[in-house]
Amino acid sequence: EDSYHMFKLKNKEFTFEVDVSSLACGMNGALYFIEMDAHGGKGMGGNTAGAKFGTGYCDAQCPHDVKWQNGEGNVDGAHGMCCFEMDIWEANRMAT
Repeated sequence: EDSYHMFKLKNKEFTFEVDVSSLACGMNGALYFIEMDAHGGKGMGGNTAGAKFGTGYCDAQCPHDVKWQNGEGNVDGAHGMCCFEMDIWEANRMAT
Protein backbone atom coordinates (compact mmCIF):
# COMPACT_ATOMS: atom_id res chain seq x y z
CA GLU A 1 0.00 0.00 0.00
CA ASP A 2 1.13 3.53 -0.72
CA SER A 3 -0.74 5.10 2.19
CA TYR A 4 -1.80 4.41 5.75
CA HIS A 5 -5.47 3.83 6.52
CA MET A 6 -7.12 7.01 7.74
CA PHE A 7 -10.03 6.47 10.11
CA LYS A 8 -12.91 8.95 9.92
CA LEU A 9 -14.76 8.38 13.17
CA LYS A 10 -16.64 11.61 13.76
CA ASN A 11 -20.18 10.69 14.93
CA LYS A 12 -19.39 7.00 14.48
CA GLU A 13 -18.43 4.12 16.72
CA PHE A 14 -16.09 1.19 16.31
CA THR A 15 -15.55 -2.10 18.08
CA PHE A 16 -12.59 -4.40 18.38
CA GLU A 17 -11.78 -7.75 19.88
CA VAL A 18 -8.39 -8.79 21.23
CA ASP A 19 -7.01 -12.14 22.41
CA VAL A 20 -4.52 -11.28 25.18
CA SER A 21 -3.93 -14.86 26.31
CA SER A 22 -0.38 -14.88 24.93
CA LEU A 23 0.61 -11.38 26.12
CA ALA A 24 2.74 -12.21 29.14
CA CYS A 25 3.36 -9.80 31.99
CA GLY A 26 5.84 -7.24 30.72
CA MET A 27 4.44 -7.41 27.18
CA ASN A 28 1.96 -4.78 26.11
CA GLY A 29 -0.88 -4.82 23.63
CA ALA A 30 -2.22 -1.45 22.57
CA LEU A 31 -4.75 0.22 20.30
CA TYR A 32 -4.30 3.91 19.72
CA PHE A 33 -4.83 6.58 17.09
CA ILE A 34 -2.12 9.03 16.11
CA GLU A 35 -2.13 12.10 13.92
CA MET A 36 0.20 11.37 11.02
CA ASP A 37 0.36 11.99 7.29
CA ALA A 38 -1.52 9.37 5.26
CA HIS A 39 1.40 9.09 2.82
CA GLY A 40 4.12 8.87 5.47
CA GLY A 41 5.65 12.19 4.47
CA LYS A 42 6.43 10.99 0.94
CA GLY A 43 7.36 13.93 -1.25
CA MET A 44 8.29 16.14 1.71
CA GLY A 45 11.90 17.22 1.39
CA GLY A 46 14.04 14.23 0.47
CA ASN A 47 11.58 11.53 1.57
CA THR A 48 10.90 9.33 -1.45
CA ALA A 49 9.94 6.27 0.63
CA GLY A 50 6.60 7.10 2.25
CA ALA A 51 4.05 4.82 3.88
CA LYS A 52 4.98 1.84 1.71
CA PHE A 53 8.30 1.72 3.57
CA GLY A 54 6.95 2.70 6.98
CA THR A 55 8.04 6.33 7.19
CA GLY A 56 6.09 9.11 8.89
CA TYR A 57 5.41 7.46 12.26
CA CYS A 58 4.90 9.75 15.26
CA ASP A 59 3.32 9.56 18.71
CA ALA A 60 2.94 11.47 21.97
CA GLN A 61 6.16 10.00 23.41
CA CYS A 62 8.16 11.71 20.64
CA PRO A 63 10.29 8.74 19.50
CA HIS A 64 13.85 9.62 18.50
CA ASP A 65 14.45 6.52 16.37
CA VAL A 66 12.33 7.78 13.45
CA LYS A 67 14.69 8.21 10.49
CA TRP A 68 12.61 10.73 8.52
CA GLN A 69 11.08 13.81 10.07
CA ASN A 70 9.08 16.17 7.87
CA GLY A 71 11.18 15.26 4.83
CA GLU A 72 14.54 15.62 6.56
CA GLY A 73 16.84 12.81 7.60
CA ASN A 74 17.01 12.16 11.37
CA VAL A 75 19.67 9.44 11.30
CA ASP A 76 21.37 10.59 14.51
CA GLY A 77 18.03 10.68 16.38
CA ALA A 78 18.53 14.31 17.40
CA HIS A 79 14.83 15.11 17.04
CA GLY A 80 11.75 13.36 18.37
CA MET A 81 8.77 12.80 16.10
CA CYS A 82 5.87 14.19 18.14
CA CYS A 83 2.17 14.22 17.33
CA PHE A 84 -1.18 13.89 19.05
CA GLU A 85 -2.13 10.43 20.30
CA MET A 86 -5.37 9.03 21.67
CA ASP A 87 -5.02 5.75 23.56
CA ILE A 88 -8.05 3.48 23.28
CA TRP A 89 -6.79 0.35 25.04
CA GLU A 90 -3.60 -1.01 26.63
CA ALA A 91 -3.27 -4.29 28.50
CA ASN A 92 -1.70 -7.72 28.84
CA ARG A 93 -3.18 -11.00 30.00
CA MET A 94 -2.89 -9.91 33.65
CA ALA A 95 -4.57 -6.52 33.17
CA THR A 96 -7.62 -6.81 30.99
